[in-house]
Amino acid sequence: MKYLFRLFSLVLCIVTVATSLVACNGTPEIEYTKYEQSTVQFNANSDVNDDSYNTQLYYRNDLNQDMGDPMMIYDNGVFYAYGTRGVTNFQVITSTDLTNWTASQVCFTPQPGSWGTTDLWAPDIQKIGDKWYLYYTAKYVDPETREENCQMGVAIGDSPMGPFVQYTGINANGETITLADPAFAWKGHTILDSHVFQDDDGQLYMYFSYDTNTAKKPHEEDPLENPDTGTSEIYGVKMKDPVTWDFSTLTRLISAGYKNLDETTRSIDWETWSPSFAGRMECVEGPYMIKRDGKYFLTYTANSYVDTEYAVGYAVSDSPLGKYDKPNDTYLENMLLGVPGQTGTYINTRYLGFTTGTGHASICKVGEQYMFAYHAHYNRHKWGELEDQYPGKTEWRALGYDYLLFDDNGNPYTNGPTYSLVNLPEVVSGYTNLATKATIKAEGKDAQYLNDQYTNRAFNTDEICKETQFEAGTRSIEIVFDSPVYVKAVNVYNSYDYNKKTDFISQIDFGEGRGIVNVLFNQRYLNFDTKWIYPHSAYNIELEEMLYTDRIVITFESDKDFALGEIEIIGKEKI
Repeated sequence: MKYLFRLFSLVLCIVTVATSLVACNGTPEIEYTKYEQSTVQFNANSDVNDDSYNTQLYYRNDLNQDMGDPMMIYDNGVFYAYGTRGVTNFQVITSTDLTNWTASQVCFTPQPGSWGTTDLWAPDIQKIGDKWYLYYTAKYVDPETREENCQMGVAIGDSPMGPFVQYTGINANGETITLADPAFAWKGHTILDSHVFQDDDGQLYMYFSYDTNTAKKPHEEDPLENPDTGTSEIYGVKMKDPVTWDFSTLTRLISAGYKNLDETTRSIDWETWSPSFAGRMECVEGPYMIKRDGKYFLTYTANSYVDTEYAVGYAVSDSPLGKYDKPNDTYLENMLLGVPGQTGTYINTRYLGFTTGTGHASICKVGEQYMFAYHAHYNRHKWGELEDQYPGKTEWRALGYDYLLFDDNGNPYTNGPTYSLVNLPEVVSGYTNLATKATIKAEGKDAQYLNDQYTNRAFNTDEICKETQFEAGTRSIEIVFDSPVYVKAVNVYNSYDYNKKTDFISQIDFGEGRGIVNVLFNQRYLNFDTKWIYPHSAYNIELEEMLYTDRIVITFESDKDFALGEIEIIGKEKI
């Protein structure tokens, strides 16, 4: 739901009537523009029929793009997204606003005679030099043993749209690679989900998931023993060039549930929550690497993709091939994105209908910002069920995206998954969040949490609460800038605790007699049956025209104690 607010002279006599406010003393009623409801289905309890929004300012995770294992890149003003869709080719879709996507276009189909023509999974797209490389997984049948497993290949193109052509030639190891040969083969073993990372010095590394259940007695060329640990783990290897790995550097990096590989017992509980595995197997897959301030952050996904608990975690190291350690000092500290509770728990049951099964993420740099692209269950309620609500799509996966952020200590986090309006990246919209540069005062309280770019995800857990608490009554928040700025929108994030949510903003005063009254909270972010509020949801107030101000005051009137998670002032410092 979006309102375009027109400012008016702020001369008010405020009268509280239930949960609404009216203006008197001749103040004109607020004017706004409404839009028709979209075709997306939301909470049946919602009485909101207005669901459009400005796609040049916001995006929302409506999960309407069929795609698993997504890879998203941003190049020359265009987003490109690839993923597991068909099983015999790879397709690409494009967008400039993360809302409107083009129809899919095939960018790679293996040639006749290729080693892998079916079960094409998990594309990884990287620009290395002046070429684009598509790394992928496919089913391989050994011509000698007839054994089937997954191996990894690479195709090369001149643009993100392709067409990509499978690599053949003599690689840096002196091996002749034909169409019948996987470029990256570990025969007798199942390997998948390749990701290639280029370090600052130009050195390339590949990360992938290795199913240790397929371990055999080591081949002569294997550089290390690979016992069957009953799990799928993350391995890494240095590369000699974009099409050749240095198998002598193969290194085991991450195992499900273990804080690091020195531990002998599992201490990261969430990585073993998957009810589908039920103790018979554990899994980490879908690796992706990012380097920041000299640290290597290796992200991955744990649990089974069919379960709500499929989620993204991370480990950190001082070097590309480890040792990797998973932060675990606070509740789910190393879970970047996912349902923060096991099946049957309070928090898990309330995420049903919201967003579940978020995993296999890639990281997309958009200007100076980072975004996670991930897949989530298209069926927001129960995988494989509710055919009447999701006809033919109960087991689909869909493309979603949220920001990857870093705190003052350099630790990564996300405010997701989201199912509410989110600001577009600055290079896309032209606007940025100015609140991080403002001074915020809140009734004499410490307001550090109101502009720390963090919103909580899991009420009723051990997660540290980073919300600002207010007592019942009329409470005001003052946002002051050192010099005037141009404001286009204000986003005020409600509490993640249903019992501390607010239902309306009494007024927003921009100074010089300009203001807004009676801003209602979007009811589709609430589930009245379970007394649940969607995490990371906000009042989104978009102004019809930018205004110039150095001070904003936001006032609430509440008959109960309440809390707020974050305030964003969207605009520009200069025009």
